[in-house]
This record gives sequence, structure tokens and C-alpha cells, in this order.
Amino acid sequence: MTKILIEPMPHEFVPAHAGRIAFFIRGQTPKIQRQWLIARLAERHREGAASLGLLQQLAVISGMSATDYARQHSMLPTLRVAAHEVAPALHGSVDRPEIAKFVGSRLHSEKVHLCRKCVAEDISHWGFSWFRRTHNLAGIEICPVHGDALHLVNNPDPFSLLPQHWIDLGEVECVEHESTSADEVKFQTRLQESYELFLDRDRPFELHSIYVPLAQRVNELGLRNSHIGKKPPLSDHVLSIAPRAWLARHWPKLCQKKPGAFFSSLDRLPLSTVTPGTGFAYVVACATLFHSAEDAALSLATPVARRAAVEKKPMKSQYSPEFWATDFLEVFNNCSGNVTAIAKQLRLDRSYVAKKTKSLGLPSFKGVSSSAKWRALEKFGAGASLVSACADEGVDPRHVEELLRIASSSLLRTVKSVKKDKQPRPLLKVLSNPS
Repeated sequence: MTKILIEPMPHEFVPAHAGRIAFFIRGQTPKIQRQWLIARLAERHREGAASLGLLQQLAVISGMSATDYARQHSMLPTLRVAAHEVAPALHGSVDRPEIAKFVGSRLHSEKVHLCRKCVAEDISHWGFSWFRRTHNLAGIEICPVHGDALHLVNNPDPFSLLPQHWIDLGEVECVEHESTSADEVKFQTRLQESYELFLDRDRPFELHSIYVPLAQRVNELGLRNSHIGKKPPLSDHVLSIAPRAWLARHWPKLCQKKPGAFFSSLDRLPLSTVTPGTGFAYVVACATLFHSAEDAALSLATPVARRAAVEKKPMKSQYSPEFWATDFLEVFNNCSGNVTAIAKQLRLDRSYVAKKTKSLGLPSFKGVSSSAKWRALEKFGAGASLVSACADEGVDPRHVEELLRIASSSLLRTVKSVKKDKQPRPLLKVLSNPS
């Protein structure tokens, strides 16, 4: 087995690399057999590698680190453009092995594409051809090197053979696109260049560092970076810039959007959020917001200052100890024990009210009208034994005992007061005169 059969070729991506290795060793093989073959080969290079994901196995076979292999030969840089972590893990990092295992071999487009001129040049120089990830990015229909229309492989298992074989078998079809439209070719070129901003990265952007430049650019163009407003959102801007025919092919849902409506896939990108967008959405945003990929790269490379974390101090209540011992009980009763309503009425933090309520021995009344354990408790309070009351309602006595421990003898009167009507009698009197 020569070295050239194992090493990945430039921009050859994970499943294509696995397919080429299998082809040179055994010829055309189905996917399940290719997976077994690669796992066995990886195990020969390093013990235990058979249990790794395909990306990591190929990195072992190639003598590369998983992070270098992921950056150069996977779609991860375009699938995982941003992450909400402050210091996102490297693509293929051992710190996040599940990403490489479950996402590392994923494709970026539904169909697998090739460029006939690239295939011819590969054969002329190397004697064989390979599939490139730069030909298989969502929304890309032209070769970034030759500018020719790409061809898609009409076979459910495209990696079982090399690109030249599908051409020879006549199982390729030219991608339909407006080749005569200079605007569309120009737009796809910008799109390809924007992809390059992400393909060369060894890790995702930290979410804050990518949304801030996009938000600044949105503001510069007079767009809005909120869910609602009078200014047009980013999605409207994309609709006005990107060729309509291209959008209809690659983002038909966007074309159906009403003017001014919030389109989450795009319009959340310049918002402060914990959920990153898709690589396709970020690329489209960069290609339409900036005049060139160089401008986008400069903006994204500008350091973004983070706000200093505000240290939360323990909340101090403005209410006296006497209030909590007396008047609070009436507030609790009037709000039916709803902590959120109590916090709103007293203008206090909800978590503080929840802790205070618990410290006073007052229970949560969630499900008081329908819960079996509350019904069992009421039967117990009416004179039934705890065992029989729990047996009637089919609940574990321990759950009822927990309620009893919360507020002892006052609990039953509180329950009846909450369930009685929308204006229960004051809890203060109930709890101040326990039987």
C-alpha cells in the first residue's frame, strides 16, 4: 500500500477520502463495507482506533492530528461556524470527541458535486481524481477555480467510485443555474470567498465575537437588529441583494417571507442569543452585508470587547422580619402560593422569594387541585389513616409525609383556603390559630 493511497488530497473531505482508500484497496464497495475496512485499517495504525468516529480514524490513518484533519478535510468549519462557549473547542478536539464522531463526516449539501475540468486535471497530473469540499458547499454551483458549472452525481452511493468513474458511466448531471447571469456568477463567487473565511479556521467563532460585527454592520446599513421594529430586518436586505432565482433554489422559505417579518434563520444572527446560526446563514449574511470577503474578514477579525461580568450580590429585602412573620402570609394566600405572582407584587427577585417561602415552611401548591398526593393529604387531615389515605389515592406515603414536614398542622387549612375560591379567606388567621 503506497503512501499516496492513504494521504488525503487537497480539500478532499471525510467520506470522499474514506471512499477513495476503500476503492484503491478493494474496488467498488458498499458503504457498510467501507466503514468496516477503514475501522480495521485505523486499528492497525493505532490500537483502539476502531471505536473512534470516521474523521478520527482517517486522521490516524493519515498520521495527522484530528484537529488538523478536521480543519483541512471536513465540513466542520462550515457546519460549526459559531459556538456559545467562551473558548470553543478546536474542530476535532479530544475535549469534544462527540462532535467529531457525529458531525465530522456530515455533508454540507444534499447532492455530491464535481467539476469536470478539475477531474481532467487531476487525472493528467495524479492519475486519479477526488471529490473536493469546495465543490460541495451549500449554495455553490460553480467551480471556484474554473468558474464552470458543477455536475452532480446521480448515484445514491457517490463515494463508492472516484469522480472520473461517474463521468465515464454517464451518471453526472450539470447543475441547473443561470450561467448567463453575470450577477449570479458574481454573487456565488462572493459566497465562495465568504466560505473560505470559515474553512480556514481551526475552531468556531465565540458567538459574541461574531454577532457583534454583524450587528454593527446591520446598524451601519440602517437595518434593525431586533424581533420587531420599523426598520427592515437582515432577511429583507438579503432578499434585495441575492439573486432571486438563486434564492428560489436554495432558500425557498426565505422567498415566501413577508416584508418586515422576522425570519429567525437569518435575523437572529445580529442578535445577542445563545443559539448560533447555520454556516449557510452566516455565509449568506457575510456575502450580502459586506462589499467583499476582505471587508467581512477585517470586520470579523476586529477584537470585540466583552462586558465585564457583573457580580451579583446577595439580594437584601427591604421588608422587615415582622413582615415575613405576619403580613407575608396574607400575600402568599392572595397569590395562591404562586411565587412568580408574589415576587411581582412585592417587587422582589423570584429566586429570593422562593427561598424565603421555603424557609418559612410554606409549600408549593402546584397541582393542588388534581394531584393524588394532595388528595391523600386531605383525607388524612379528615381523619383517615395515612396508610389508607395513600392506598386509596395510589401514592407512596413518603410523598405525603414530605408535605406534612413542610408546614405541619397548618398545611391542610392552607390547602383548603387555596382551593376554596378565587378569593380565599386570609391565611393569616388560619395559620395564627392552628388546632
